[in-house]
Amino acid sequence: MKTKQWLPLAALIASFSSTSFAGEWVIKAGGFWAQTDSSVSTKLFDGSKGYLDFEDHLNLEEEQFLPFFEAGYKFNDRHYVYADWRRLHRSAKTQSTFGFTLPGDSDKGVLVGAAIDTRMDIDILRAGYGYSFYKTDRAEIGGSLGLHVMFIEMGFSGEIAGCIDNNGSITCDSASTSGEVVDESTTAPLPDIGLWADYQIAEDWTIGAHTQFFYISIDNTSGYLADLNASISYHINPNWDVELGYNYYLVEANWNDTTLKYNYRGPMLNVAYKF
Repeated sequence: MKTKQWLPLAALIASFSSTSFAGEWVIKAGGFWAQTDSSVSTKLFDGSKGYLDFEDHLNLEEEQFLPFFEAGYKFNDRHYVYADWRRLHRSAKTQSTFGFTLPGDSDKGVLVGAAIDTRMDIDILRAGYGYSFYKTDRAEIGGSLGLHVMFIEMGFSGEIAGCIDNNGSITCDSASTSGEVVDESTTAPLPDIGLWADYQIAEDWTIGAHTQFFYISIDNTSGYLADLNASISYHINPNWDVELGYNYYLVEANWNDTTLKYNYRGPMLNVAYKF
């Protein structure tokens, strides 16, 4: 299923947080200022290990605003269903040029260059169920079971050019891709288990934290994800809250001789409307 087909679903069924009251819908919107790191390492044709850093080698942005949406419903005082969506789309142009002389003939040289346009679009959809197993007037602790789905689309286009200098006579040629080469994939829904806690430190102030983890290992394939969040929220009035927090998200997948890593971290600011 295409990403654009999932996003309206995420917007309709996503949930807010464990701090909502029984019988409430809560809509939450905001974003992260995310510092992103993504890389892949694999075995090359000659058997050696190759490594590609998408930020260092392909100039994808390391810091970028990441929009976030969450909505949902808490019922029977202790139960809630949730889903959320976050989006990270990046693009960059990489250009490089280098030259060298031909072996045994310093009067002849070769100039080689490459220009590559890279696009990496990642959307993350998360949904699940939470239960509050400890609740007092000021504190609440609960657990959750959910699913993560990642939509990844990568596009490459560019041109490779070379020139030969033969005693002042220069001959050039180039080759380019025919349009954009796109690789699109969707991860299967990955189950996760989580814990969350909230504590009211003052009449209108609440601190909270939540964690979610997943790990799997089957034959030559393994992977894990970790989603960590800490926040402080201010209750403006019975209908509106504002929340400031810090989020860390990490995914790593290993299969055969290939390892893919993706993580982002950074501060987040959200507003919530309860009804």
